[in-house]
Amino acid sequence: MEQLIRLAIRGISLSQIQSGIYVLLLEEESGRIKLPIIIESLQAQSIAYALGKRDPSRSFTHDLFITFSKAFHIKLKAVVIYKLLNGIFFSYILFEGENKEHKIDSKTSDAVALAVRFQAPIYTTKEIFDKAGIYFENGFPIENKENETSSEGGIENSVQLSFKKENSQKDLEKMTERDLNVLLNHAVVNECYELAARIKKELDRRE
Repeated sequence: MEQLIRLAIRGISLSQIQSGIYVLLLEEESGRIKLPIIIESLQAQSIAYALGKRDPSRSFTHDLFITFSKAFHIKLKAVVIYKLLNGIFFSYILFEGENKEHKIDSKTSDAVALAVRFQAPIYTTKEIFDKAGIYFENGFPIENKENETSSEGGIENSVQLSFKKENSQKDLEKMTERDLNVLLNHAVVNECYELAARIKKELDRRE
């Protein structure tokens, strides 16, 4: 079975630069490596609601699913973020009903909203963490991590340096898909959404 890394929700932040943009920040057990995911406003509110910041006047479709699942004895066992393609995270939900397990593909933000309600674990693959995880220290992204010598493993210095300057289209075209995904996540964490949009466009072009 593919190696999976358990994640916890670190928080949800609203961009102060671009209206309607939220970032869901997931982290592994040590708290040093985080996975930022852009989500829509409604899903962000639903996740925050389920985490305890409840507004009694609000209800969400995710809450209706809880009632549905209890009525039909369905258990949500886990959420797995299993693929990253062109800056988009793909997930599936693992359910159990009638003593059988079922996998259902889901938008990652919806899957997380349900996982919080079911108190189910959230996992991702090591490949995604290596590709898109960002190292933090004292709450801030750090430029390098230890033992990074391979161009195929970890965040390369060239990616970090390119994040500090204006990236031309030629700069982006020279990067590998893996490096573009790393740069995209750094842009999101640092709220450089114009750069993030250009990186996303380059990833889409390669599809």
